[in-house]
Amino acid sequence: MEGIYTLANDKVYDQLVALLNSIEANCGDVAVCVIPYNENIDLVKQEIHQRKNVFLFENQDSLKKWDSFVSQFYEIYYQYPHQGLTTKDTQKVPHSRKYCAFDGDFKKFVFIDCDTLLFQPLDHVFSKLDQYDFVVHDFQRISSLRRKDVNKYYKIFQTIYDSEDALSLRFHCSGFWASKQGLISKEDLDYFLQELSNGDVKIFGHWLSEQMVLNYMTLKKNFRLYNFTLDEESAYNTGVCITSKHFEEKDKILYDGSKELTYLHYMGIKNERLEKLCQWKKRNIPYNELLLYLADKLFKWQLRSVPYRDIFLYYRFLNKRQKV
Repeated sequence: MEGIYTLANDKVYDQLVALLNSIEANCGDVAVCVIPYNENIDLVKQEIHQRKNVFLFENQDSLKKWDSFVSQFYEIYYQYPHQGLTTKDTQKVPHSRKYCAFDGDFKKFVFIDCDTLLFQPLDHVFSKLDQYDFVVHDFQRISSLRRKDVNKYYKIFQTIYDSEDALSLRFHCSGFWASKQGLISKEDLDYFLQELSNGDVKIFGHWLSEQMVLNYMTLKKNFRLYNFTLDEESAYNTGVCITSKHFEEKDKILYDGSKELTYLHYMGIKNERLEKLCQWKKRNIPYNELLLYLADKLFKWQLRSVPYRDIFLYYRFLNKRQKV
């Protein structure tokens, strides 16, 4: 069984609806499991109830297991005497609930952050899992090299990789990734915590995100990894993020040159900004665009400058039942 996981609560309801609508419109009859970020999921439950192929992740043991693991991971991090660091900070623990995907019903799965739109079926992603353990589609290696994250990780992985450049090819984003059921076990989590306590934790700097945790785990497991953006022969090698301004829209699908995007990630756009954009759209008032221009100028909402704004709104309000 194949399927898609995402992570959501009512705070990101608009993004969840847009993602589900894009999956429904462009990806065919694929099952979607929504992992709860926390208990604030009344709207999420209502939305799931309206859809035939969407269900809620309810494995409480898995949720508790990953919450506990990440809490212990963070505790080791905070207790380690990192030289030269005056402050330390971590992402909130529930962000890592996306790892529950390893414990779910799907034998093969793709995890997708809910601030994402999908533009085509994922058969090409699922098929790669016949050869690989972990499949991604991103350019995270570039920023990880620039921020010196690769340099830090290299301290504990230099016996495996010949150079930092070689190691960088293993770095990936945590917003779109595919893997298989059970590839990270409870025994693996115990091993990770032991290795962190033995000194691995030294590689983390003043900020520790769930993406860094995921990269650490995939590297320690030495997964066979495939990245579409490293395959020059792939028909799916495209940009994926709103920071790329050159994508062209045709029939509500985005293209990078002649290639159709698999997905678009609204990375870095705050939840409140997208929520306010959707609230403004719902008003449907005369001279909407002119008034939005004035409101942006007066209140500094920055709604008109949301990249690929119109296509997000198209998918958010694709079904009439979601306009109220």
